[in-house]
Amino acid sequence: MPGETRLRGTVDTADHPSTGGSGRRLLRALKNHGCTVSPLRLTGRAGAAALPFALAANSASAEDAGTLFDTVSALPLGLFGGAVTFALLASIWLIRERARAGEAHSELKSSYASIRADRDRLAAMTEVGDQRIVVWDNSGGRPAVLGSLGDAEGLPREAGAFLAFGNWLHPESATRLEAATAALRENAKQFTTSLQSSRGTMIEAQGRVSGGYAFIRFVPLDGVRSDFARLDGEHDRLRRRFSILETLFEAMPAPFWIRGRNGRLVYANPAYAGAVDTPDADRALAENRALFDAKERDILRQGLEKAGFYHGELPAVIAGDRRLMETAAASNENGSAGIAVDRGDIERVRATLKHTVASHQQTLDHLTTAIAIFDARQRLQFYNSSFRQLWNFSESDLDGHPSNADLLDMLRSMRALPEAPDWRKWKDGLLSTYHATDTREEHWHLPDGRTLRVIVNPHTLGGASWVFENVTEELALKSNYNSLMRMQGETLDHLSEAVAVFGPDGKIRLTNPAFLALCGIAGTEDIEGRHVRALDEKINPMVADRTVWEKLRLEITSVRDDREDLTGRLELRNGSSLDYHLVYLPAGQSMLTLADVTAAVNVERALKERNDALEESDALKNRFLQHVSYELRAPLTSIAGFAEMLSGDMPGKLNEKQREYLDYISASSDVLKSLIDDILDLATIDAGAMVLDLTTVDLAKLVAECVSRPPDSLERFSHRIEVATDPEARGLVGDPDRIRQILHNLLANAMRAAPDGSTIQVRTSRAGDYVVLSVEDEGPGIAEELRATIFKRFETGGGERHRGAGLGLALVRSLVELHGGSVHVEEGAKGGARFVCRLPFAPQSDKQAAE
Repeated sequence: MPGETRLRGTVDTADHPSTGGSGRRLLRALKNHGCTVSPLRLTGRAGAAALPFALAANSASAEDAGTLFDTVSALPLGLFGGAVTFALLASIWLIRERARAGEAHSELKSSYASIRADRDRLAAMTEVGDQRIVVWDNSGGRPAVLGSLGDAEGLPREAGAFLAFGNWLHPESATRLEAATAALRENAKQFTTSLQSSRGTMIEAQGRVSGGYAFIRFVPLDGVRSDFARLDGEHDRLRRRFSILETLFEAMPAPFWIRGRNGRLVYANPAYAGAVDTPDADRALAENRALFDAKERDILRQGLEKAGFYHGELPAVIAGDRRLMETAAASNENGSAGIAVDRGDIERVRATLKHTVASHQQTLDHLTTAIAIFDARQRLQFYNSSFRQLWNFSESDLDGHPSNADLLDMLRSMRALPEAPDWRKWKDGLLSTYHATDTREEHWHLPDGRTLRVIVNPHTLGGASWVFENVTEELALKSNYNSLMRMQGETLDHLSEAVAVFGPDGKIRLTNPAFLALCGIAGTEDIEGRHVRALDEKINPMVADRTVWEKLRLEITSVRDDREDLTGRLELRNGSSLDYHLVYLPAGQSMLTLADVTAAVNVERALKERNDALEESDALKNRFLQHVSYELRAPLTSIAGFAEMLSGDMPGKLNEKQREYLDYISASSDVLKSLIDDILDLATIDAGAMVLDLTTVDLAKLVAECVSRPPDSLERFSHRIEVATDPEARGLVGDPDRIRQILHNLLANAMRAAPDGSTIQVRTSRAGDYVVLSVEDEGPGIAEELRATIFKRFETGGGERHRGAGLGLALVRSLVELHGGSVHVEEGAKGGARFVCRLPFAPQSDKQAAE
């Protein structure tokens, strides 16, 4: 190409030692000068290189081509000189390195010889017949075994067998060696210990660490050293065993002690120190404290001297309490040791258990359920009286502890067991329960009509308990209950009242058809299990006041403990009235009944209206009587006054006929005056305006006055009055005027009812906090059906003889009740009437009248 110089040639690029690859460096130099070099392979010898190049220069400049040729001709010469110089320097370096390698080789040979000599010496030291060394390095590989233990008995010769320490060492020595080896390799903890082979050979193991190696040297022990090592091992074993025993004795709650040959304490545990009231065991040893008293110590000493061992129960005083100790002690020529266990708790538990068993037996004996208990041999061990009575056994039948099979055979002979087609198979099936683990239960239908529930419970340690429960009545009751439930269901279904039962969760449990019909629910629709809220959509549109139903629903779902039955009335929009009654049942349930009382309500309303009219009429009558009484008092007073004036002969002297008429006028005026006074007193009581003037009353004197001076209107009657007063009735607190009025009215009533010449009895007595005043006549008496109304106003008792106005007894009742007492009528001793008034001995001072 124009402006480009091409050099073509071949350079021998073989790695000859004389060139050192100079041909490659030449090519790289030519390329760095911008020449294109195409190598041609030529051959050369002795480090000479031929470099022919094909030069092609641009024809435009011949001078440049000549200059380039001179430069290229001088380059091989420079390269050759550099290669020769490099070869010489490399040869000198190689000669020096070879000499140095020779010296190092000589040194290595000398070191190797020295190391080999050291190895031979070490081998000579280790490969002896009386020791063996096991060496571990840091690689964790198999250890090296050096040396030998010769002909020592029980020691393996092969390295592999020797490393299995557990196969040829005593178990205790093997365990100790493995623990020491692990500490040596892991923590560099050196050791020296004596080991015993399984055949009794004693060897010594020395564990050491050097550099990165751990090794154990095993050396057999002979003679005195072997005996000493054996004794040291035995001592170590005994020390460890005694350490374990000492730890046990120290923690033991029972006192333990050891005494020497001289009988003094040489060891005592803390429990012993506490039992002898010393702060610690050292103090007990120093003071040689004894657990038992002298008498008990003699018993213990004699037992040890006789047999070398003692076991028995000895009393000891511990913490101020005398306790029974189960003591075990042994002795030999070195001393004695003993332990004492407090058996008091065990004895108490045993006594409690015995008492409990006796109590259980006594309890079982009082049960109506028959119980029999058999032991592992199937022989009777216990039975209660109900068992003997159930099967009509005699005591002689059961006292010999008969077997279960014998009892079954005996009952079969008595025809007291159920009939079985295969008796032996049936009996064997029952007795197989002794070998079972599950309880067996079945029912026996006896020939006499009884039904027994039989439960056979096998015991864990053998034996079984038999329970015979007479369920004849239970089955009859269950049958009756089922019949009753069916009858109750039929009754509920045919009730006209609506009934619904709700559970504690407010869900419907039971309804009757009347309830479903009332709520408008079809008979095919099942609402049981629904919540009471589901009835809202049915009942709310029907009721006039929804708050009443809301109150009922809330009470049904209430969970209060103080709930009380709820009653009331539910008015419907169609004018009907329902009486509801919410009754709380056990287990949180409730029952709601709804009764249609529309007809009764209508009748009640009519009766109430009629009663209101009657009350208003009675009030009008009372007002009329009061008004008339007040209006009659003035003319009556005038009549009585003028009659008294006429009887005094003031206008002139009257003949007998006139005086008789005047007496009739005066008597009638007195009767009318008494009637008007009674009406006015009743009106005062009705108005609540009468106030008692309470004071202490001499009841005997008051009765005597009333009997001696009867009312003028009663003087025409000829009766005999007997009075009997109780001294304890004195001191009665009351209104004397009102009590006198009570007695006058009772006497007047008795005189009117009793025939002339008969006897009237007046009695007073004390009965607790009351004074009893009674008036008894010998008249016809009062019929039983009239006694309830005799004290009402205008009631005369049905008699036609000397009938009064019917206000006297009504006034008596009002005045007695005003005192806080009561009055009633009963049959007298001679068939007449006895009126009994009970007056409180000390009534309330602020008592006022009230109807």
